[in-house]
Amino acid sequence: MEFCQKNDILVEAYSPIAHGAILENTEVKAIADKYGVSVAQLCLCYDIQLGLVVIPKTANPDHMRINAELDFVISDADMETLKNVEHIQDYGEHSFFPVFGGK
Repeated sequence: MEFCQKNDILVEAYSPIAHGAILENTEVKAIADKYGVSVAQLCLCYDIQLGLVVIPKTANPDHMRINAELDFVISDADMETLKNVEHIQDYGEHSFFPVFGGK
């Protein structure tokens, strides 16, 4: 990301909610609760604050509406905590994707 940003290359946050795998992370959930938002909203705001393009996918109109309600700012301290959250080891049925399989 740093290389791309230094070279004016826009980066897309591929699967910003990790195909739902992040929704059960207790550390991320605690931060979301602190801001009174969903984990999905926290993830989207986090990516936007990193300067990434975020294109969340949902077929649910309610999720789409809620995902667009990002009227909060994550503190620098919480951004650092989120940057250091333990990486997801198992994306379940989505682990076959190279981005999730570590390839």
